[in-house]
Amino acid sequence: MPAPRPLLQQPIVRGALGALLLSLYATPASALTLAGEAAQDLKATELAANLGGPTDAVELPDGRVVVLEKGGNVKTFTPGMDDPAVDKVTVVTDNQNEQGLLGIVADPDFATNHYIYIYGSVVQDAANRHQVRRYTLGDDGKLSAMKPVIDMGLMGPANHNGGGLSIYDGYLFVGVGDTGKNNATPHNHIGSCLNLANGKILRVKLADDTSLGQPADDNPLMAVDMVSGCDTSSSNDDNPFVMRPPEKRVYAWGFRNPFRLWADPVTGKLWVGDVGEASREEISVVEKGKHYGYPFEEGTKKYSNTDQEFQPVGTCMGMTPASPCVAPITDYDTKAAPTGKGSVMAGRILDGCGWPDKWRSRFIFGDHEQGKIWSIDVNATRDGMVAGSQKDFATANGVTAMHFGTDNALYVVEYSAGKVTRVTANAAPEATPGSCPAVGPGRPGGVGGMGNGGSAGSASGGAAAGSGAAAGASTGGAGGTPSAGGSVSATGGSSGASNGVAGSAAGSSAGPNTDDSGCGCRMAGGRAPAALGLAALTAALGLVLGRRRARRS
Repeated sequence: MPAPRPLLQQPIVRGALGALLLSLYATPASALTLAGEAAQDLKATELAANLGGPTDAVELPDGRVVVLEKGGNVKTFTPGMDDPAVDKVTVVTDNQNEQGLLGIVADPDFATNHYIYIYGSVVQDAANRHQVRRYTLGDDGKLSAMKPVIDMGLMGPANHNGGGLSIYDGYLFVGVGDTGKNNATPHNHIGSCLNLANGKILRVKLADDTSLGQPADDNPLMAVDMVSGCDTSSSNDDNPFVMRPPEKRVYAWGFRNPFRLWADPVTGKLWVGDVGEASREEISVVEKGKHYGYPFEEGTKKYSNTDQEFQPVGTCMGMTPASPCVAPITDYDTKAAPTGKGSVMAGRILDGCGWPDKWRSRFIFGDHEQGKIWSIDVNATRDGMVAGSQKDFATANGVTAMHFGTDNALYVVEYSAGKVTRVTANAAPEATPGSCPAVGPGRPGGVGGMGNGGSAGSASGGAAAGSGAAAGASTGGAGGTPSAGGSVSATGGSSGASNGVAGSAAGSSAGPNTDDSGCGCRMAGGRAPAALGLAALTAALGLVLGRRRARRS
């Protein structure tokens, strides 16, 4: 990593001087404009501008932010540096408006292995155009040691290319679009053809190089010999289905373009935004082995019953294996929108440490075409929404991605504005990079602080309890059961008033992660976790000081 600026080598800046520095280097508001309660509780600052068609971004535990540009550039913004490091994924195909570099996610163990995963339209062969690649990202922002994760079977003759990536419990979830052939005559059944990877959510292994990209052992079609499939040349015909061997990487099916998805680290359930065709945009909570409707249904609209123009042959239950069409948790009518268009962008539950309690049970999603971002309240089991809870969150200019970083901030990517914006809570001080780690199997429990309960460590992975800030009003989340290798005790603030959420299930007897250390966000009245040290604190200040210059790229 580059050496910090001389100012950052000094002891932590405190009091009036620290406030003055933050004021001098504060960045102006970006194209993203917060609305409603978000405008009162949160603040938006610009991380980067003048980008060339940004599609996705990820913040790393060391404070760097990696941004993908549609045409192939990979830009890494480093705290305290004037300009981003730029590398390029070569042979990127972006002839269609939805092709190019489309999705990025960092390995949960990035701090030790330096792996990132990128989804892109990277070859000229339309039968295998989309690939998922693993790269090693160096301290200099350069990509090396490319290894394919998925390099066969993702067709890409047109649009609806997908690009969603998320990691949970050692598996990579991949959202693949249906190739761009719409449902109008001739009908498009590709999302329901179970011998093809397109129009599906895939789940593949990441455990080691030998099994990298192989289907998960418990994927729903692993033990099925023959399925309702189609020949790629006849998938739009009136009688599309023939019995074929299954595509075993498939986790769920019946999608048109699942462009953005997120695996909830608390439940393991997958939140997916599926871009609609003629009338409905939808958000679904996806489970293994289920059919999510397309082309028989679009959101809550049933084509086979109500629309002769879009009357595809077959039903969800008529397929092998059979599954009822699963309705979305929410959808909306694009024809009623001011633009008459829609392209839904799924986000995530806003449960980052340090955020106000009322936001920590809300899910955000947006619409690329309509320039809007909304929130909905999530139910207690985190698998549905509370009716009538949708609220305006922000206006945006071509939103394409929304992710939480390890630094307690929400990162919003705006393709049309060429910007990445960082959203944080007004009440919480600037958190240090790595101070708000993801909670999940084999990971430490969540952090407590500012009245927010730490999230539970996943019992299935043997995660340890989280710890609260010294002045937090609630304790950290409980860890996994002892049989899973986790610590069941939760440590919290000295004035903790309530317990964190306990792990919901017993884990494996092996307990792959026995780390019993938690970490806490640095909150008012508390102290920074010792594990972060001066390097992380100076990096956080460097991130603030460097953003102003990074925007020139």
